[in-house]
Amino acid sequence: MYWALGVGLLACGAGSGAVPCDAACEASDEACRMSACSTGPEEAVRAQVDCGALPVGGRCLGPRVVERCHDGQLAREDCAVSEACVESQSSDGAHCEPGAACVESTTRCSDMGALERCSAGRWLEQRCEAGCVAEGNRGWCGAPGRTLSGVARYERRLPDAAFHDWTPETEWVPARGFLVASFHAGTLIDLGVTDSVGRFTVRLPTEVGPEDLVVVYAAGQGKPGTVDYAVADPGLSGPQTLPVTPGASARLWSWARPTRELMDAPVVAIEESEGSGAAAVFEALSAAWNGTRERFGRTGLPVVAWLGFGTTWSCGACFAPWQVTAAGRRWGAQLWLPGDSDAAWWSEAMVLHELGHWAMASHGTSPSEGGPHYVGVPTFPGQAWSEGWATWFSSDTRGNPRYYDRQGGTMFWLDLETRSPELVAWSRPKPEDGLLQPIEENEVAAMLYRLGTGTPSRQVLYEALAAPAMNLAPWARGYRKHTWRMVEGRQVDVVETTEAAPCLADFLDTLMCKGYPRALMDAATEPTLAYPYPSHEPLCR
Repeated sequence: MYWALGVGLLACGAGSGAVPCDAACEASDEACRMSACSTGPEEAVRAQVDCGALPVGGRCLGPRVVERCHDGQLAREDCAVSEACVESQSSDGAHCEPGAACVESTTRCSDMGALERCSAGRWLEQRCEAGCVAEGNRGWCGAPGRTLSGVARYERRLPDAAFHDWTPETEWVPARGFLVASFHAGTLIDLGVTDSVGRFTVRLPTEVGPEDLVVVYAAGQGKPGTVDYAVADPGLSGPQTLPVTPGASARLWSWARPTRELMDAPVVAIEESEGSGAAAVFEALSAAWNGTRERFGRTGLPVVAWLGFGTTWSCGACFAPWQVTAAGRRWGAQLWLPGDSDAAWWSEAMVLHELGHWAMASHGTSPSEGGPHYVGVPTFPGQAWSEGWATWFSSDTRGNPRYYDRQGGTMFWLDLETRSPELVAWSRPKPEDGLLQPIEENEVAAMLYRLGTGTPSRQVLYEALAAPAMNLAPWARGYRKHTWRMVEGRQVDVVETTEAAPCLADFLDTLMCKGYPRALMDAATEPTLAYPYPSHEPLCR
């Protein structure tokens, strides 16, 4: 957060005094208003900061964001997926270094011989009096004894070139960030993690017996010794109506191989027939967990994603912050993914959309305005904000503006960058209908996409979600939740409740009050043509 780092932002930008900065402009003269209220360059998010507080070469805000001062203003840059922010004493200062990203909980021996562990996306030195010993793809504190090194990979499908179905042929990809356990006669010997190319190394007993196993789990650790996110089989079959209790046989998805077998051929190849779809879901879950930890500086709710092949849910695919004890742990949130013939588990876009709701529940405040919703149909502001954020989160995590899914035997897609859906016309808001008008969720996502790509860093969007203004009721724009039913694609029995809820306009206020550039805000919302957000007068709390 800005405030946690001692960086104070502009309260509301120019024009927050008694006389509006654009008082001399006609209401319709957007160019005049923007010029009158602009006090500095608009190409980067502005912040009040004493540059003397930052090192000359800048600093790292977490593992993926570089902070520097330019002309007395704070500038940020996001590192690419394979990069990490590194602070050096050379002329480069803080910079994004290719290949410096690490997989959570992996270990290594540094160039200086110290034991290092990947924690929250960066290598941290660990205390080790015995000295670091490199064996396989791991660093160990002292000699590990007998070990086994191998590779884990799984079969997956992608959309075909036309995005009309899944590819008929599968491809093999590395299993990244999976827990790998070594068992001797049912007793745990060691627990490791696969790295970015699926490699693992685990200890073995001195004598390997016929019952010894190496097991790969679709699970990850939030901190050493605790499984905080995982994909699990619910132990249920057929259609299920939520809420529902997982079956007695609910278990984490895992794939076991005899240790002796791996000693001869050290490859754990998870085939589609073994449930490799669960491995694909875990890759998305791991990306969301670690990405939000890096963005927000803390972990999210412990979450389990339920996937049973042949099991479907009354909600289709959905998320809820409902606690449950199952599969050996108390979880703080749950994700339900359909296991029907659509094979939607291959849609990384859809899985990450649902995890966008988890990110909002973990680090922000959900409007809790749920209900049926359809592509191309405007919905109420609370639901549109929640669903739009989730779709944008999916896009940002994947680094791709195209969303795709398969439902009811049909694959569909839409593109946030070009506002091009495949199946229906794109619905735009109307300036005359105000800030609290019904709005299509993908239009919200498209605006967020433009806000995120308008500056070198999307960090400010994540910080705005977690800011006090977005998490303290009542919200400034005064929106209240609605309830409704859908009949033949129309909302009926609509009731406005007395419960306050955040919406897109509150989020845009928060961004503007943090110094987001007006020109970029207006380019994203198009206030005279589409969404009439008044960037010249945000409501700051």
